[in-house]
Amino acid sequence: MLTELSVENVALIEEATLELSPGLNVITGETGAGKTLLATALQMLLGGRARSETVRSGARKASVEGTFVLSQETGSRFLTEALGDLAEEVEEEDGLVLRRTLTGEGRSRCYVGGVSVPVRALASLGERLVSYHSQREQTRLTEPVEQLAILDDFLDFEAAEARQGHALIWRAVESDRAALSEIKTTSEARLREVEFLRYQVSELESAGYDPQELSDLSRERDRLRNVTDLLQATAAASAALSSEDGTGAVDAVARATSELETASGYDNSLRGLLERLGGLSAELDDVLYELRSYVDELEADPNRLEAVEDRLAAMRALERKYGDVEGYLQESRERLSRLENLDEETVGLEERLAEGERRLEVIAAALRSGREAAAERLSGKVQENLGDLNLGKTIFRAELVPREPGPSGTERVEFMIQPNPGEPELPVRRYASGGELSRIMLAIRLAQERVEPGATYVFDEVDAGIGGETATAVGAKLRELGDRNQVLTITHHPQIASGAGTHVVVEKEESEGRTITRIEIIEGEERRRELARMLSGRIDEASLAHASELLVGGR
Repeated sequence: MLTELSVENVALIEEATLELSPGLNVITGETGAGKTLLATALQMLLGGRARSETVRSGARKASVEGTFVLSQETGSRFLTEALGDLAEEVEEEDGLVLRRTLTGEGRSRCYVGGVSVPVRALASLGERLVSYHSQREQTRLTEPVEQLAILDDFLDFEAAEARQGHALIWRAVESDRAALSEIKTTSEARLREVEFLRYQVSELESAGYDPQELSDLSRERDRLRNVTDLLQATAAASAALSSEDGTGAVDAVARATSELETASGYDNSLRGLLERLGGLSAELDDVLYELRSYVDELEADPNRLEAVEDRLAAMRALERKYGDVEGYLQESRERLSRLENLDEETVGLEERLAEGERRLEVIAAALRSGREAAAERLSGKVQENLGDLNLGKTIFRAELVPREPGPSGTERVEFMIQPNPGEPELPVRRYASGGELSRIMLAIRLAQERVEPGATYVFDEVDAGIGGETATAVGAKLRELGDRNQVLTITHHPQIASGAGTHVVVEKEESEGRTITRIEIIEGEERRRELARMLSGRIDEASLAHASELLVGGR
């Protein structure tokens, strides 16, 4: 239930705070005074679209704040469903406070219980707290999608489960149908791709591409290209280690070892150096041996160089053609394997599709049966409400009409109406007048059980096109709804306004050269005078007397 609504700098509303009560609350005022601004502000608070033009001229930002009292049974669930983990941070000790601000540049910020939330979370919570209905929404009753949604609100648990299951199975079946169709329509292209992949895989496998071989061949090519320089350098290095005249490094170390061995016989402390020199001598002998072996094996071989160059060129060509040769080969093998086994996959797909279609047929029949029962329940409740809304002779019926199968089933619903006995029964969208459509919509909304007990209904001038006795009947029905849910309605009818527990009047006035909308709760004589104005457009003894009668009757 909405207990308080505060609006600041929204269009003509400079500042206003409303304290609302349980039951029926009405908003009245002259045409153009700004009654709908309150509804606009409430929609903005509940996550509706917010336009920068909504901000009052000259103000930096607009803000709307509302305090809701949540049901103990459903409040925690509402918050968790709408906000997820953020629900744990929300404060609601003295009521749940929703707040939204909007700057002149169009930037919007949303808060729930002091916690900043995305606008979609605010909208999700708003759907659970408030059921909003306007004249524009009346036309939605003529839309097949909306009519089916209303009907499905009356499904029992098993039928509702069937509806969800049908949508899931339908999507799976459609996916399999599309996959099978693609396989069948691209069979020629698939055969061409198989041949092409076979050629590529054969080319790559016969080439025997190996990154290690590529590295080894690159080194061999560099050696063969520079064999003369290598021979000169390695021969010179070998001579520097050991030469015929005995001046090489190996010879010098051998002489040093011999001299140091003699010296260590006189001084034992030289043994460590002698051992190190011996190790150095052995290492030099190994280096000399390997170097001479390298020189012996090194020879110019133009034929080998040509073969290495050709092999390297072939592998570089594969890299330019395929990029990551090994990766491409692996992917090509896998793709080829899938395509070559596609016939087996097609058989499996056809079997799965046949099973899915069978299950779809069974669950569609269960959904259809559930909707037939739901149509009877909906028709009965709406029919009862129409009698209370001065349309007792009107017959309403929710008719199931076969349609092409789709995710929502194999039928649509058409709301039918017979306004008077003897007249033809026609779809609501083709027959009902504005006033009748308003009452039919109200009858349907009153029959719906989508909104939880304790939530708030908002009716924005949905009583247009009615008057007199009908307005009295609508007022009584709204009061009845107010017995179980809070109702906030914008109305021009004194018959409806007279039965409200809280009466809000909206007036437009000029202050300091600017037009502002003033909003206040009226009682007593002020309320009687407002009803008198609504009755006749003027306040005189006759209209005041009639207003008094309405107030007595409204209690």
